[in-house]
Amino acid sequence: MKLLWIGAFVLVVASLASLVSNRQSGRLIDESWVAASNVVPDAELNQLQRATPVYTARLLAVLPEPFHQKLAAKMWQPLELVIFRFLMLWHVSPAFLNAVIAGFLEGSWARANQKALVKMHSPMRFSLALVGLGFMPVLALLWIAAPLVVPTTVLVFTIGAVAIVSTRNLVVHAPTQF
Repeated sequence: MKLLWIGAFVLVVASLASLVSNRQSGRLIDESWVAASNVVPDAELNQLQRATPVYTARLLAVLPEPFHQKLAAKMWQPLELVIFRFLMLWHVSPAFLNAVIAGFLEGSWARANQKALVKMHSPMRFSLALVGLGFMPVLALLWIAAPLVVPTTVLVFTIGAVAIVSTRNLVVHAPTQF
């Protein structure tokens, strides 16, 4: 289990390093704006477009002056892309809550309709459900740090499916007796 989390952390760090080292962040930002226009209303997209450079400047201003001068030119576009994706994730996060609620309702219905409640729960399925719920933030971080354009709808569908299945399995396979 620890190896899975270490691998996920290494993948996120490698994605961030690739995003910083490749010089195509400007193209990725432009493609992300176009892809976001399919998901977010124009008024919200305009607000995100104004807020992203402000947050980027504020984050780079926190750095000490020697680091600020060195990193500002190199890190501006990758940091702007990461901040924009984080703001997009913040904007679509209610969809993930809806998926968790749907999984909970489906799991509660399945558990209530069992003919005979099994006295022994399935520890493996319960553990996998916990891992699935814990892996959702990792998927979001991978999307934020990805050095390629992944549409926001793909993120919502992927994390939503993981949330529904994991929450359902968490409810159905929860221990009944301690």
